Amino acid sequence: MIAQDSIEALKTRLDIVDVVSNYIELRKAGANFKAPCPFHDENSPSFVVSPAKQIYHCFGCGVTGNPISFVMEYEKLNYPEAIEKLASDYNFSLEYTKGAQKKTDTRLMEKVNDWYKTLLDSNSTALNYLKERGVFESSIEKFGIGYAPASQQTITYIKSHMFDIKEAIDLGVLGQGENNIYARFIERITFPIQAPNGSMVGFGGRTITGHQAKYVNSPQTKIFNKSRLLYAYNHAKDSIYKHKEVIVTEGYLDVIMLHQAGFTNAVATLGTALTAEHLPLIRKGEPKIIMAYDGDNAGLNAAIKAAKLVSAAGMDGGVVIFGDGLDPADMVKILKKKN
Repeated sequence: MIAQDSIEALKTRLDIVDVVSNYIELRKAGANFKAPCPFHDENSPSFVVSPAKQIYHCFGCGVTGNPISFVMEYEKLNYPEAIEKLASDYNFSLEYTKGAQKKTDTRLMEKVNDWYKTLLDSNSTALNYLKERGVFESSIEKFGIGYAPASQQTITYIKSHMFDIKEAIDLGVLGQGENNIYARFIERITFPIQAPNGSMVGFGGRTITGHQAKYVNSPQTKIFNKSRLLYAYNHAKDSIYKHKEVIVTEGYLDVIMLHQAGFTNAVATLGTALTAEHLPLIRKGEPKIIMAYDGDNAGLNAAIKAAKLVSAAGMDGGVVIFGDGLDPADMVKILKKKN
């Protein structure tokens, strides 16, 4: 069981507005915040969040509660599961009554990522690819870029470090077929994906050996939902809050190259279009939203759809169009050569 004093310590870390706004869009209404209730259908907002009282209440359906009960209801979790979910989100280590500290969900993933980073140092093909794309060594370190080897090597590494194979599957590091277990990232440059608080929740991978899928992401897990995450938001959030502007791109390398060029407020969606589920995160700090998608037809169409979504949500922003089918990473590299 989770120690009660550990639960109480976690509660002091939680802010009702911050917790709820990770799931739904909240708008200021005097001293409180309002939104359409997520627990019943309604047209006009009757769901109120009070930062002073640290509670929420819906004047339509009558539901009320605190940060923990909100996560329980929204995620359909029991009390211990909600506590562990919030502890993971807020990078808080829970204590258990047996006296031992339970491994956090991210420990296995972070250990594998550290190993992937060491493998990149000795892989000339991967390093040359990053160099050709214009990625600095400092960016490799900043963004924790690594290299995933052949499938069996990852499996052997996990077993040799006494990690649980089932946990690795649950976290999306490994996959399970009908007759075998396999690594989800094979012969790919890896990009660790973090939650807004910096805790690791998944991987992105770019093939350098011709796999059919150029990019892959972790599958959806209990801590990874690509429709609610933005790559590098943990690196960009301070700049976003400071400059009141966020640049939304389509890819990892777009973000990395833009950060190198000084645009440290750049983030990326994870192989998906910008969705309504992204809006609560992207709205934080009330920034202007700049769509900087690829210059091909697919990128332009995605940018237009994203701009319509942002506009419908009452957010300010615009679209940057790149010519000749180029993407933001290409543009930064070209401008660097010219200068």
